[in-house]
Amino acid sequence: MEKNLKIKLSKEFSLYGKFSGSFNQPLFIIAHGFSGNMDEEFYRLATYWFGKHGFSTFRFNFYGHQKDARQLMNCTLKTHSTDFDTIVRYFRKRGVRKVFVVGHSFGGLVIFCSRNQDFDGAVLWDPSYKISFTKTMFGFPGGKYIKEINGYLMKWGVNLIIGKVMAKEIDSLQWDSIAKNFKVPFKIILAGKGALKGTKKYLNNAKVEKDLMIVEGATHYFNDRDGMQEKVFKSSEEWFRKFIKIRRHYN
Repeated sequence: MEKNLKIKLSKEFSLYGKFSGSFNQPLFIIAHGFSGNMDEEFYRLATYWFGKHGFSTFRFNFYGHQKDARQLMNCTLKTHSTDFDTIVRYFRKRGVRKVFVVGHSFGGLVIFCSRNQDFDGAVLWDPSYKISFTKTMFGFPGGKYIKEINGYLMKWGVNLIIGKVMAKEIDSLQWDSIAKNFKVPFKIILAGKGALKGTKKYLNNAKVEKDLMIVEGATHYFNDRDGMQEKVFKSSEEWFRKFIKIRRHYN
């Protein structure tokens, strides 16, 4: 049973999520994609899977409607990564010994940019690579800068406002060297029909144990046929089990 959990980020901001299990179990944390949220089916099914297979779980929103939650237009990649580190620190202080993390899409980039990297293994599901909020990339149009709000209006069906700081931050990233200083063993699970095939370049400069799996026929959410998401979950679990011994719970 998931319970609502609020984590204080600072005097001004808090983060909201849902936790299940106990602090005595290894913990699975999932970071959602850009403009997404923790209640998307992909993330709910992932936490259900890992909860069923011996992990405690935590899914959360980087921003929200709550009075003290962050707003997306004021977020940056740096604040996302700092908040992610705060989440891990929260659970470490409560006795969690093993922490395993998954980042989907932009969430994968957030994990790569963690300063503390205080987790025991990571899997990145079709992580973002060379995206832009100012130029057209992968079929998504760049935003229109609006001086009055100091941000870019993104016409992506559901209109979004991206703060200028984040937009410039993303455009200045040294994408091919991001993984160079990553110290945690990681696996990339890539969508074979997705637009982000360049993510394989993350592996080139990585100095830690690493692996790549390509799911043929998959698009960004790995929901193109029955059993595809389950394949992603199982492969991720097997990667984590390389770094911890947990009794299997397969039926």
